[in-house]
Amino acid sequence: MKYKNISSLELFSKNNKINIITSFPKSGNTWMRFIIYDLLFNKENISIDNSRIIKDRIPDLHNLKILDNKIFNNFLNEKNIFFKTHFSFQQMKKLKLQINKVIVVVRNPFDIFISLFNFYEISENQKDEMIDYFCSNHTLPFLNKFNLPNWEDHLKSWINSGEDYHIVKYSNLIDNFENQIKNLSDFLDIKVTDEKINFIKNNTQFENLKRIEISEREKNQEGFFTDSMIDKKSQFMNKGGYGNYKSFFNDSELKKLKRSFKNQFEDFEM
Repeated sequence: MKYKNISSLELFSKNNKINIITSFPKSGNTWMRFIIYDLLFNKENISIDNSRIIKDRIPDLHNLKILDNKIFNNFLNEKNIFFKTHFSFQQMKKLKLQINKVIVVVRNPFDIFISLFNFYEISENQKDEMIDYFCSNHTLPFLNKFNLPNWEDHLKSWINSGEDYHIVKYSNLIDNFENQIKNLSDFLDIKVTDEKINFIKNNTQFENLKRIEISEREKNQEGFFTDSMIDKKSQFMNKGGYGNYKSFFNDSELKKLKRSFKNQFEDFEM
């Protein structure tokens, strides 16, 4: 049986409640997919050396144009089914899925700008133009073709969705990983040991994910790192961490950005 397009998810969803991992692009969604895989599906604590298993187990809704049994067979005996998306809640509603729980990953938009700047290989002579656009629209022009909401519209849509959601801040994952995983586990109604948390922390650390990306791209192996970076020289896993914007923007640029996002930072306690 073939699932010809994404609307076929509605049929699948009738008997399966689906969990969503969502964020604005370059906010840490990939990291969260690795974390969820280790937390729920990696029972034997096997060190991850490829992204293909993540791609299969926690698929990207934006890439599911043609679906086959390979994807859905992964979920036949699973109570926890996860999909990744950058869509707003309103866009997800159109897919008519039964949503169970929603994990919303939030990252400082100034650091997001740097990641997008690198990922889309924007030239330095376009920097001023892109900053002005980002300040005015809280997104970048090349994301519009994917019909994605801007930074705050994405976040507001899920906060006001009425769904059972849990916010994970990218910076908090870095500063206090253990506590964040405990909170996430409570939200997902699962028990987690300190030993398991320590394994996840080591297995999903930035250096390990970067190593996987480099290996897959060099060998042209199947995985979402290879899929995402076709014809790109930049790195998907660029710098990691947070606060990199402080050395990327000059004082004038930073003041402009802070004025633009002042209300949003107050609303979302960034």
